[in-house]
Amino acid sequence: MTAILIMNWIYRNRSAMNQLHRPIRNAAKQEVAAMLGRNADTFRKIALGTVAIATVLMSAAGAYAIGPFLQGFSAPVGIHAYGGTSLLVSNWSGGTVERVQADGRRSVFLDNIVSPAGIATDATGAVFVSSYSGDIIVRVGPDGKRKTVADGLATPTGIAFARDGRLLVANRSSGEIVALDTKTGNRTVVARGLSLPVGVVEMPDGSIVSSQYGGRVTRILSDGMVQELGQSFNRPGVGILADGDDAVLVIDNGASVVRRVSFDGQSSVVVDGQSGSAVALGRAANGDLLVGTWGSGNIYRVAWPKS
Repeated sequence: MTAILIMNWIYRNRSAMNQLHRPIRNAAKQEVAAMLGRNADTFRKIALGTVAIATVLMSAAGAYAIGPFLQGFSAPVGIHAYGGTSLLVSNWSGGTVERVQADGRRSVFLDNIVSPAGIATDATGAVFVSSYSGDIIVRVGPDGKRKTVADGLATPTGIAFARDGRLLVANRSSGEIVALDTKTGNRTVVARGLSLPVGVVEMPDGSIVSSQYGGRVTRILSDGMVQELGQSFNRPGVGILADGDDAVLVIDNGASVVRRVSFDGQSSVVVDGQSGSAVALGRAANGDLLVGTWGSGNIYRVAWPKS
C-alpha cells in the first residue's frame, strides 16, 4: 500500500517533478527506488498481461525506469511478443533466444545461433531470427522445426515484416535495407546508402524508417525520397517501433534513452533511467514498451498506449 501511495503522489505531482533539474530529479528517483525496494520482487512478478506500475516513474515528459521487469539476460537485442502472453528475447552473447511465459518461467526457444539479434513473427506464427555474425535468417515454424531461409547477408540486425509479407532486414555492413521473400528466398534492396543500419520498421503509409549506428534515423518514402529524423540522437540503436501513423520510438544507444520522433521533426525523451546501455526495444501484447539493456542484462517495462 505504501508503494502505491508513493506512485500516486508522483503521478499527481508529475509536472513539478518534470521541472526539477536533472541531478535533483535523478536523486528523487533514487530515493523512491530505495523506498520501493522491499516490494520490488512482488511488483516484478506481475504477469506480462498486466501493467507493472512499480516498474517506472511517470512524469509529464515520459517514463523513468525504477527497477527491472526481468533480469539475467546476456546482452538482449531483440524483444518480441509471442503467443499473446509470452515474450521472446534474443541473447546476443549467449547464442540463444529465450521464451518468457506470463508466470515468469523461462526456457530456451532457439539455441546454437551466433549473435542472435532481431526477432519477427509472420501471420502463421512462425518466428524469424537474424544471426548477426552468421549472416543468416533462421525460421522456427509453429511445429518447432528450424530452417535457414536466407544466408550470405551482411551482418543482419533488426528485422520486421512489411505489409506485403516480405521480411525487412537491416543489413548493417552493406548499408542497406533488404526485403526478403521468406518462401522463395528472393531478396530486393529497398534502401541503400545508409550509415550502419541496425533497426527497421514499416509505417502504415508504406514508408520505411531505419535507425543507424552511424548517427542517423532515416525515413524512406515510397517514391524514394528520404527524410532525416536523427538530429537529436547521440547514436541510434537496434530498437525501433512505429508509434501511430506519424512517429517512431527509437533507442538512442549513445544516451541510453528511448526517444519519440514525429515526422514533423519533434523529438523527446520518453524513457530514461535504466541501468546499463539501452539496446533492445519491443512491445508487450498490451502495447507496453519493453527496453532491454546491455551491461545489466535487464528488461524494463513502461506503460504505453497501444498504437
